[in-house]
Amino acid sequence: MRESDILDLIYGVLADPGWWPSMLTSVSDYLGAAGGMVAYCAVKGESFLTTGRLSDEYGDLFVKQYASNCWSDALRFIPFGQAVICGSLVEDRTLRKTGFYADILAPQGIVNGLSTSHMSMAVDGGAGGFGFMLSERGSDKAQQGLRKLQRLVPHLHRALDASMQIGRYRQHGPQLERILQAMPQGAFLLDRRGGVLYANPAADALLQSGDGLLYQDRQLTAVLPEDGAALARWIEGALSAASGMGALHDPLRLERPSGKPALVVMPIPLPQPAFPFWGLFDHARLLVLVIDPVFQRLAAAPTVEKAFGLTPAQARVAVLAGAGLSAPQTAAALGLSMATVKTHLAHSFEKIGINSQAALVKLFTSLPSDPSNGGWPI
Repeated sequence: MRESDILDLIYGVLADPGWWPSMLTSVSDYLGAAGGMVAYCAVKGESFLTTGRLSDEYGDLFVKQYASNCWSDALRFIPFGQAVICGSLVEDRTLRKTGFYADILAPQGIVNGLSTSHMSMAVDGGAGGFGFMLSERGSDKAQQGLRKLQRLVPHLHRALDASMQIGRYRQHGPQLERILQAMPQGAFLLDRRGGVLYANPAADALLQSGDGLLYQDRQLTAVLPEDGAALARWIEGALSAASGMGALHDPLRLERPSGKPALVVMPIPLPQPAFPFWGLFDHARLLVLVIDPVFQRLAAAPTVEKAFGLTPAQARVAVLAGAGLSAPQTAAALGLSMATVKTHLAHSFEKIGINSQAALVKLFTSLPSDPSNGGWPI
C-alpha cells in the first residue's frame, strides 16, 4: 500500500469515528506492525483505548491495570510528535520482569513497539498518543517502520486533533440543552468527573433556594453534611454505571432544612462518546433529575380547584395535605403560616364534604391517576 493511500485512510476517520480501528489496522500493515492503538493513560480518572487488530480482552485489561506502564512512563520524557522505538526506552530484561509484559505483551506475541505521544492528551497529568505493536518478525524491521511512522506522525496527529474538535460539537450539544430548558423539574448535566456542565432553570432555582442542594467547586452537594457524603458516593456510583463499570443506584433522597418534603435525585446515564477520546473534554456523562414532590403535587391544584369549587390557595393546601404532608410541611412548602394553612384546610374540608386530613388522603388516593382516562394528575 502506498503512503498516499494511507493518508486517505487517516483523514477518512473525520467522516466517521467508527473507522478508527480499520485505519489503525491499515497503518499497522504499512509499518509492519501486529496492530495499532491510540491510547490515553490517565494518572487519575478514566483511561481510553481504541485499537486496530489487537485483542479487546487484553485491551480492557490494559485500561484497567496497565495504562501506566514502563513504556508509557518513559514516553513522558520524549518530545511530542517524535516517533520512537519502545525497546530503546526500556531494557528488554527490565521489560520482561513486569506484569505489563507478562499479562499484556507476551500473550499477544508483542516484543517491541513504535510510539509517538500527543500534546492534547497531556490532560490532568495523563499522557497518550499512538502505538504500533511489533512481533518478533516486525521488530527486526523496527528502524524501517520508525522512518515510515515519523512521516505519518503529523497526519495522525492532525486527524486526532480534528476528530476531537468535531467531538466538541457532536456530543450532547444545544439540542439536549433546549429539551432540558423546557423541563419543569430540575436537571443537571455532569461530566465524567462529576462536574456540573449545565443546570436548567428549575435546577438553578433549587440551587438559589439553598434548601437541600448546593453547588460548590463545580460539584453538587447537599446542605446537610451526612446527605452530602451520600450524594458524593451516589454520583461516583452513577458515573461508574455510565461507563459500564457498575450497577445503577436507586434514587436518593435529600432532606431539606426548611421542612419541605425531601428532594428525590434520579440518575440517567448518557451514551458514551462515539469516539472514546471525546471524553477528554467536558462532555456530559450523566443526567441528574431532581424531583421536588411539592412541585409535582401542586401541578394537580388547578384540577382540584375546579372540581370542588376551591380557591387557588385552598386547592394548593388541599393537594399537599391530600398527598400526606403535615401542616408544618405544607406551610413550609407554600411559605404560609400555620394559622393560614389550618384556615384553608378547614374551608377545603367544608367544600369537599369531609372532616379530616385522613379522609382527604383517602379521597385523593382513590381517584384514578391516568389523565388520559379522565384521571387526576396527583
